[in-house]
Amino acid sequence: MRYTIITRAALLLLVGVAALAPLGAQERAARAGEGTPQRDSLEARVRARMAQMLRTQVGLSDEQVRRLQGVNRQFETQRRSLFEQERRTRIELRAAMEIGDSTQQDRIGSLLDRTVALQRQRIDLIEAEQKELATFLTPLQRARLYGMEEQIRRRTEEMREGRTPNAPMGGRRPPAGATPRRPPL
Repeated sequence: MRYTIITRAALLLLVGVAALAPLGAQERAARAGEGTPQRDSLEARVRARMAQMLRTQVGLSDEQVRRLQGVNRQFETQRRSLFEQERRTRIELRAAMEIGDSTQQDRIGSLLDRTVALQRQRIDLIEAEQKELATFLTPLQRARLYGMEEQIRRRTEEMREGRTPNAPMGGRRPPAGATPRRPPL
């Protein structure tokens, strides 16, 4: 059990780097090669901390960490591309639905079909990545890695939505400077 728990400080550091990552493709392109020394230093510390966590909590050797980093680089471009396509499709779908007239029915149907196709592509990508990981990780290591990644994704999403990590669904952070409310007696 000790190996499956991510330390809060490391998780917050990882989430912080995730929050620093530019979301839009244009912003990423504009920032390519323009890393600040502070950002580069932070990213290096996060990578080192992540490698340490992979060694201790997932049980990876230095060679496995190195190979995992290669697999992550190999699939990252495809992951980002799929994420961006899914995001654009959701935006288009939302816009078509807001128009609210019957002329948009074919467009909405087409966008729904595209959403399902993109989800299928994402599952195929996960499957391909898992097959690659299976060449050098044990099933237990893959399961621990998957659990760790899911926990990081969930916490990152909670922070992006403004929820306190581990708070019940809908549990929002109080505004800055707000006095905590006491529960009714």
